[in-house]
Amino acid sequence: MANQYLKATLGILALAVLSACAVGVKPASPTATSISFAAYGDMPYRVKMPDGRTDEQVLVEDIAPRIRRRADIPFVIHVGDVGRPEFACNDAWLEKTKLFWQNDIIKPVFYTPGDNEWTDCDRQGLAVRASKLERLDAIRRIFFSQPKAIGPEWRHEQQPSQPENGTWWYQRVRFVTQHLVSKDNGRKQVLLDDPELSIRLADERDERNRIWLDRAFGMAKAEDAAALVVAMQLDPFGAPDGKNDPLTRCLNKPAYAGFCSHLQDLASRLDKPVLLIHGDTNAYCLDQPFSVADAPKLWRLNAPGDYKVIDAAVISFDSTSSDAPFKVTGILSGESTPQVCDYSRN
Repeated sequence: MANQYLKATLGILALAVLSACAVGVKPASPTATSISFAAYGDMPYRVKMPDGRTDEQVLVEDIAPRIRRRADIPFVIHVGDVGRPEFACNDAWLEKTKLFWQNDIIKPVFYTPGDNEWTDCDRQGLAVRASKLERLDAIRRIFFSQPKAIGPEWRHEQQPSQPENGTWWYQRVRFVTQHLVSKDNGRKQVLLDDPELSIRLADERDERNRIWLDRAFGMAKAEDAAALVVAMQLDPFGAPDGKNDPLTRCLNKPAYAGFCSHLQDLASRLDKPVLLIHGDTNAYCLDQPFSVADAPKLWRLNAPGDYKVIDAAVISFDSTSSDAPFKVTGILSGESTPQVCDYSRN
């Protein structure tokens, strides 16, 4: 009797499954991915806010506590420029920044260097000027000389020849950093170092960046990643020039054209959502500056910071949303990121 009852029950269940398929009802995909994380850059600059505080105080008193309290934010990306050159071009400021991330944000912070902490350190007018190449060595020593204190489930790796380039994995999303900064990635305005050496080293960094980006996209394909996120300091597009679209502006810059064309090609071939996050300029926005015809799943986020928008972006990815897989809101404002990039200073 029990066996007959079991067989009848299994038969009813089988019919239910078949009926669901017949009317087009699909079970939830086991590979659906939904994650969030935070990103910011180009701060603190110790700029005064309307309430009389500095952006540094807002970062410490408001942004960091909210990141700590948000259970849906497992990590943070800092896209470089940890301060203005007059602060950031010395070891003490870098060590202070590292301790702030460890003690105040607490969650893992993945950092890619900005120009303020090395390529701008030889500027005339600074009270203490320094070799930009020596400052890059200091960044690598302070931030990248030891393995990151995270578990093996992150699959975190550093590029051996360029340790500031990293890659990690979080819930089916592959992340990768690229060391790209302004001044033609360290080729221009070389005031205290050998210009020929600086150009050669920049060429080597560009080649290592290309190799590392290729590797990350290859890993994403092999892992069947749901998406890929690229983070760097440089805004490769820059402000409107009145005649060219953003992609053309990048392709017109010899130092950055190779990156833009290569990223677009890789994203097109991966055929998964790809997000480029950068800082460097004040135009806080989420848009598609690359060719939508060639890479329809490629977006970019210009992260908050740089005097204008003092906030951290909360990036949410939903693999079930094909039209808009990336959504971005301010952790303080709660508002969605503008889709038009406003480079004005107001």
